[in-house]
Amino acid sequence: MEYLAEIFETLTESEKRVFTYIYRHQTEASRMNIQDVAGAASVSKTVVINTCQKLGFEGFGALKYYLRNQQTSPSEAQSPKLDLLQNRIVDQVKRTLSLINPDLFLKSARSIVHSKTVYIVGRGTSKAVASYLEHMLLILGIKCINLEDYNLIGAVVENIEVNETLIVISLSGETPKALEVARIAKARNAAVISITGFTTNTLSRLADIHLYCAADSVDTKDCDTHSRIGLFIISDVLTDFVRRQKNQSVFRS
Repeated sequence: MEYLAEIFETLTESEKRVFTYIYRHQTEASRMNIQDVAGAASVSKTVVINTCQKLGFEGFGALKYYLRNQQTSPSEAQSPKLDLLQNRIVDQVKRTLSLINPDLFLKSARSIVHSKTVYIVGRGTSKAVASYLEHMLLILGIKCINLEDYNLIGAVVENIEVNETLIVISLSGETPKALEVARIAKARNAAVISITGFTTNTLSRLADIHLYCAADSVDTKDCDTHSRIGLFIISDVLTDFVRRQKNQSVFRS
């Protein structure tokens, strides 16, 4: 399943629900029948088959075989060196790395390097990721501002310019303030980059460039204690692309 994020964008909304369910429940899906998966995703069996074929498999049976072969061997799963939490962290890292599309990261890096100013918005628990990304970009010499003050976010973005970039970080992709500023920036023809969990969401549809991370859950409405490890990984990868793009720009000049 290489370049999953790229494949994801070619699917219909119904197929995206199937893909999202299977991706987030790989172990369970490898043991389910096609009717169970269709019911879990609220689609027909035909949609499940179509999704599998778009992923490059002959059918659901072939996809199940693939999923079973990707699972951790029993000896690894029972290793005393790794407890349940550690396994979850490692799994989230691996799944996030599988979502990386180099073309999208390169496009994002070019937008950032050539922007007059880069603004970052992150709300709730994701504010920590926004602060981290700002710190990394500033070290690279990028003029970058993390809009932490809730009351200033709207005022600043309402004056964003066409040669500037807005990075919006939201695990759910449905945070009201994030959607509001993304719409304002789009209306003013500024570049918008979204970093969200790997699921169908409004923010990624609004953004010019959408980067995804893996997450066990993207429901952040109540008691949001979900890990942001995936968001931090995407920030690190994006920073590395920016560094390389900036170095190339220096050599060319």
